Amino acid sequence: MAKMKRFKFSDLVRGTYSPMMRFSLLAVSLVLASSLSVSAAVPQWQKAFPGHSYSAIEIIATMPSLAVIIMLLLSNWIAKYMKPKRTVLVGLGISGVFGIIPLVATNYYVVLLSRFCFGIGLGLINGLAVSLIGTFFEGKLKDRLMGYRSGFEMLGNAICAYIAGALLVDYGWHSSFLVYALAFPVAVLFYYFVPEPKEEPKMEVDKRSPRLNPDVVFWTMLLAAYQVTYVGATVRLSSFIENTHIGTIDQSAMIISIAPFFGLMGGIMFGNALSAFRKFMLPFALIATGVSQLIVGLAHSFFTAALGMFLVTMLDTMVVTYILNVATEISPKGTLNVTTSILLIGSNVGIFLAPVVLGSINQVFSSNSPRLAFWVSGIGLLIMGGIGIYDLLFIRHKLFR
Repeated sequence: MAKMKRFKFSDLVRGTYSPMMRFSLLAVSLVLASSLSVSAAVPQWQKAFPGHSYSAIEIIATMPSLAVIIMLLLSNWIAKYMKPKRTVLVGLGISGVFGIIPLVATNYYVVLLSRFCFGIGLGLINGLAVSLIGTFFEGKLKDRLMGYRSGFEMLGNAICAYIAGALLVDYGWHSSFLVYALAFPVAVLFYYFVPEPKEEPKMEVDKRSPRLNPDVVFWTMLLAAYQVTYVGATVRLSSFIENTHIGTIDQSAMIISIAPFFGLMGGIMFGNALSAFRKFMLPFALIATGVSQLIVGLAHSFFTAALGMFLVTMLDTMVVTYILNVATEISPKGTLNVTTSILLIGSNVGIFLAPVVLGSINQVFSSNSPRLAFWVSGIGLLIMGGIGIYDLLFIRHKLFR
């Protein structure tokens, strides 16, 4: 059997890395978006843990994001003691081990704790999955790989959601967590084909710019708010379809498993869309996402709900990629990695808080209607997109750019 080939010395020249190195680096992102791939099991979790509220059950899906937030806050300290390659490998190992613990766990709190530890692993690799692309590559190639990276996230989500859905239907909700074993082969690829970067992506702040950057605050809050709407649609979809009797849990799992492929399509289309719409791309995408959320909320057939969710997922990739790319414009010199980490923290805050926000919306409107989350999210996104267009046309992009 031929020995697996490691990266060549010529790969160490910036921007000339082999296709296998690029694939292995992007493959890390296959794991990043997989935390929600088991969300089709929410109705079954509710039956398995009847003593807990619906929001508490949904927290099982979003709990990894809390750990990711904490690890991103600790990234500066971690960068001083662990090199990037080792950090990624450790993170993948932790994600794989704790991700599959619910295979045998029957206690709500054990499942919740394992999900938190799974998120610790994701948090170790989250920022590096983005910043290492900027460390190894530059120019148009970097921009293209950033779009591919978002596509790889959705591809990983698609693979995991499809397998998790199939396991859920055939063997029950415990078996669906087996999908997180994907972290192990990704770790092998990363170990063999990705070199240690010469310049470590350290989390150092520009001492000449100690004040909080208002642009960073705005984009972080925008990303957090947007993720609340996207995650809300993902975790509520199964219950919506089941409660409105337009489909079954098997069909819900099918939508959740197919939707990430539309997200992958969004990542591939990102470069062309940015060239076509430029500064108006984000407001248009927000408005389109709002319309898509309303399509789901107003759906009276399985096909309509599926179409709306596919569009929501495709647009999510484009919006998140756009906002992460903005980091290069709003970061003071020497603070790109810090800005990226702050944006990712905002993203994960939105993901984690989505069930809490959705529960609060139900209380405010005194309604348990499964359509409510989609209606509120859709209207909110339409307002956000409208503000963006007004800002760009009349205020001359004081906020949007």
